[in-house]
Amino acid sequence: MEKRNKLIQQQHHDPYFLKGKCSDPSVCEKCGVVFRHGNFEWLEKAPANAAKFLCPACKRIENKYEGGVVVIEGEFLAKHKDEILNIIKNTENNECKYRPLERILEFMDNNGKIAIKTTYEHIARRIGEAIHAACKGELTIKYPEGEKYVRVHWQRND
Repeated sequence: MEKRNKLIQQQHHDPYFLKGKCSDPSVCEKCGVVFRHGNFEWLEKAPANAAKFLCPACKRIENKYEGGVVVIEGEFLAKHKDEILNIIKNTENNECKYRPLERILEFMDNNGKIAIKTTYEHIARRIGEAIHAACKGELTIKYPEGEKYVRVHWQRND
């Protein structure tokens, strides 16, 4: 029987985590996000001496390596789709403004069901919470044990 000590927190390995592995400052060749002073941020103009690199979010998008998935479904979605799409867009814009690596990786709209893959787990959770706060319904958030990943499911039938 495996003994699990819940007081010891194991660190999750993220192969896309760069901190300390690129020059300071650096600018992403694809999206323009700047890494400086240990943080990613959007700047009007990248520093002149900035090295070029591919940021973790762009690498995840390129490799289709999601950090979370949001599934939205139900009768309410069919009747209020535009409203829900606006909530998703606004949440992504707000997240990306302050956390540049939090982005939507892929958006799929199939037969009355929306599935959204995100670069990291935080934005997936926030999208689900924003829809739930505005539209109520049933929200389920699951973090598989030992993984840096989230599955979010929202539905409302009425």
